[in-house]
Amino acid sequence: MTTNTFVAGNSFLYRFDPRAKVLLLVLFCVWFFLPVTLTGLYGVVFLIIVVGTINTGLEQSWKTFLSILPMLVFMVLFIPFNVRSGQSLISFGSFVFVTKEGLLQATRLAGRFIGITYVCTLLFATTRMNEVMLALRWYRLPYKASLVITLAFTYIPFIADSFIQIADSHRLREAGEGEGKKNIFSRLSNLVPTLTSALVVALRSIPNLAMSLEQRGFGRSEKRSSYHSLESYRHTFTQFVVSVIIPLILWYICKIQ
Repeated sequence: MTTNTFVAGNSFLYRFDPRAKVLLLVLFCVWFFLPVTLTGLYGVVFLIIVVGTINTGLEQSWKTFLSILPMLVFMVLFIPFNVRSGQSLISFGSFVFVTKEGLLQATRLAGRFIGITYVCTLLFATTRMNEVMLALRWYRLPYKASLVITLAFTYIPFIADSFIQIADSHRLREAGEGEGKKNIFSRLSNLVPTLTSALVVALRSIPNLAMSLEQRGFGRSEKRSSYHSLESYRHTFTQFVVSVIIPLILWYICKIQ
């Protein structure tokens, strides 16, 4: 399982200390739930997407958006129906389908979801996984917890890549069989063998995952040592200050008066 979310690059975010980036990630996740204006919320989301595009490229930003697009569609379609009070926008007779408040709530939740997704993606796309673990351990997070987090962000892309490869393999086998004429039910039924194959790959990778945990000292009582370190990063204090100032300035600009 060599797949990970790191994207090779040499922009300013790659040279940022991982410990400061973890702090910035946490502060931004808190920031998105503060009482800010809707315009300010989407302005910050747009700023984060621009920073991500500059550092990791347009293709990576587009892939991130495509990965969360189904969830965004469900949010936009179903969340407005949960709010019945307020000004009615779409109604049939006495039954109210969508209200202004429900639509605003769905829009705000979608903005938060996009922002948090891109912030987390930027951390793991511009920081090597061993440095993420060192940063988490610097914050006194237990080694087992740090190991689980880093392995999860290695294992999930591995399964996602395996699913894409299996889907492409099934698509090649069905080439020339009138795939364009298949309806939605046929396409859904064709997902069954793909999902089954992906499940088999996931189950067969369990011994490799267990071996990886064992080689990394998971379950041992001895104190864990580290071959790598974060001493190569300079201006750590300055970057910590910047990580705190940026969310504070954005909060002052975007807060609800």
